[in-house]
Amino acid sequence: MASASRRNISFKTVDQLTLRGWFYPAGDKSPVVILSHGLTGLKEQYLDDFAARFQAAGFASLVYDNRNFGASDGHPRFEVDGFKQVEDYHDAITYVSTLSEVSADRIAIWGSSYSGGNVLQAAAVDRRIKAVIAQVPFVAGSSVPGLLDLMPLIIADRSRISEGAPGALMTVVADTLTDAQAGTAACVLPAEDAYRFFMQSETGPNAQWENKITLQSLFKLMKNEPRAYIERISPTPLFMVIAEDDTAVYVPTQMETFERAKEPKELLFLKGTGHFEPYSGDCFETNIEAQLKFLRTHLKD
Repeated sequence: MASASRRNISFKTVDQLTLRGWFYPAGDKSPVVILSHGLTGLKEQYLDDFAARFQAAGFASLVYDNRNFGASDGHPRFEVDGFKQVEDYHDAITYVSTLSEVSADRIAIWGSSYSGGNVLQAAAVDRRIKAVIAQVPFVAGSSVPGLLDLMPLIIADRSRISEGAPGALMTVVADTLTDAQAGTAACVLPAEDAYRFFMQSETGPNAQWENKITLQSLFKLMKNEPRAYIERISPTPLFMVIAEDDTAVYVPTQMETFERAKEPKELLFLKGTGHFEPYSGDCFETNIEAQLKFLRTHLKD
């Protein structure tokens, strides 16, 4: 859902990378929502739909590609570094606060899946954030099975990188639908719904998602525990979306994390729903209406 009024933007991070994306204005001094995608996702993969709906409801939106992906700078390419992605949210807030269309005291941050964990960490320490939406969030590297089994490969890869070689890459989803339906592919997200999301989502002529992630990304992921920050988010209002049939993140750990969050908090529990369904279709409509209600409550005048 492209918006006729969005414009291309770029901003610098504290370590002098340029991150690129879109700004969706919504009038003078409007509240704003800052969005970035999850594990290897690009802004063209449904984030434009969320941003356009926020804009139509009177909320400006800033959408950007994470470092090392899409239109944004950064190397190694295809490396997911959640710790640096959290830092980038702080820099996105600084940037958006300079825009004349934005009310700098009404900023929300939005994350989904891996970036859903990033926003929990960012909101725990940055009080410029007045509301946070964590959609099907990654909350615990320790809850992902099998990662420690990769340590011999990871350490060997680090040794090669130290000697000047490029880091090893692996696939994010299965290479074929048949492999995805079997659920046994040697990739990060072997389930069929992950394959369909990444391989069949429209990315447009100027973006091309690639089925690649560095092995070192998984080393960073296994050490990442966004749930450790959950009790520090209050008094910033928290909205969390949990999908009952999520196979990409562990639902009991998500639920336990939400229970430990302090008020104010709201939960949208989507029954019979998988990890990737809140991005589109009927589930998207239920999801976006609930998110807009939350934003109206906490960001509108």
